[in-house]
Amino acid sequence: MSLLGLELNDAGIMVAAASDSGGLVRIDQGEIESPGCAFQENNRLLVGREAERKAHLDPQRGTNWFWDQLSSEPSYQRGLGSAAPNHAEVAYAHLAQIWENIRSRGDEVVIAVPGFYNHDQLGLILGMAAELAMPIKGFIDLAVAAAPEPSTKSLLFHVDIHLHRVAVTFLEQTDSLSRQDLAAAAGKGLSYLHTECVKGIADEFVRTTRFDPLHQAASEQELYDRMPGVMAELQQSPAVTFELAAAAKTHRVTITRDLFVEKSERVSSELRRLIADMRERHGKPESSLALLLTHRITRLPGWKEMLAGIPAANFIELQAGAAASGALRLWDQLSNQAPGSGVALFTSRPWPAVSKPSAVADQSVPPETTLATRPTHVLYRSLAYPISDRSLTIGTGSTTDGVRLQIQGDAANVSRKHCTIQLRGDYAVLVDHSTSGTLVDEIPVSGATILSVGQTIRVGTSGEKLLLIASLETDAT
Repeated sequence: MSLLGLELNDAGIMVAAASDSGGLVRIDQGEIESPGCAFQENNRLLVGREAERKAHLDPQRGTNWFWDQLSSEPSYQRGLGSAAPNHAEVAYAHLAQIWENIRSRGDEVVIAVPGFYNHDQLGLILGMAAELAMPIKGFIDLAVAAAPEPSTKSLLFHVDIHLHRVAVTFLEQTDSLSRQDLAAAAGKGLSYLHTECVKGIADEFVRTTRFDPLHQAASEQELYDRMPGVMAELQQSPAVTFELAAAAKTHRVTITRDLFVEKSERVSSELRRLIADMRERHGKPESSLALLLTHRITRLPGWKEMLAGIPAANFIELQAGAAASGALRLWDQLSNQAPGSGVALFTSRPWPAVSKPSAVADQSVPPETTLATRPTHVLYRSLAYPISDRSLTIGTGSTTDGVRLQIQGDAANVSRKHCTIQLRGDYAVLVDHSTSGTLVDEIPVSGATILSVGQTIRVGTSGEKLLLIASLETDAT
């Protein structure tokens, strides 16, 4: 039997396959994310990426609410007509398409579900799966599945964005990691954010060129289609040039990252409010925070500016599909705890305590000059790469893949995104994402490990080694 992990977020459902060593599967027109969109075209119901690319040509024939408001109650689906009288039937069509695309990769499924889904909605998913002969082994809370190891001493919050809401989950850390609280704000998700940004871009075209791209459905659809690419460019650059062709003429404007930050203000203010409220309920205003940010958050241009002002917060960037891969990785541990033979929902998981690494100090050296055990840089081929709260990705990919330390020379069995190093509170933590493994001081890393000065890292089976070093302050002599 081969297991699949499915991450259920209507902004883009994702699947990880054990047969692909936990890698993400391309499930929708060659892409790894399938958005929760539907569109009625003649007598055919389109779902996923195909529906998304037609949704603004005739908005009355489309919907993207069905996963968010999953229900079998009769509902007005705008132009979908008799093809889908309720949200559950549209969701069924979407799940059917995904299952058709992934069933060759595995024959059992574990689903990472948002914490705001109730038991009735989980029951509907089980009913859909039964109709599709899709064997679901169990459910895991999405935030619990996505959390990396090891733990930190801070309050741990998982922060995510869906098509129609933002959500913050408090994860309590004892001998297990448990979902203890969840707060969500409806109406301020990615769908709202994209609409506001499209309006902002359209206003720039009108102001600069007097061409209104929202005047025609085709140019409006093109704005939405190109939004992910523009957002990706603005992650790397403070401004990009945006061109649209209409009536044998090309119109051109400059779009800035500041525009996106401005249009994101209502969404970011909701996130900051939810985080502040959660902190007040479970800690103190000065309590340090570790914020697990999904890739749906960190791919927003200016996300750090959006979350600026949160005191004592450490940002931890999760990999795309972290919940899908996490559900896959954890299932063997969790299935042993499953009661009876029914389908269980797990809202907690084993969470090994992490003790602070001991520092062996030379007693002949005065305490004030003893070197810290936490590394500040990774030294590779005479270049020192800083370790910070921003994830340092190591692999063979390019900067467009998010890789900031590119392995040169012998790259045998080195993945495009092989491992990451990130500062988490008082520790520098390495997380292995590869299929061939990462060695620290020639010891294989299982999941994640805390790093110390002087250790060496070897990726894959290559001969390339990286050294962990610490940089002294200018007056530390």
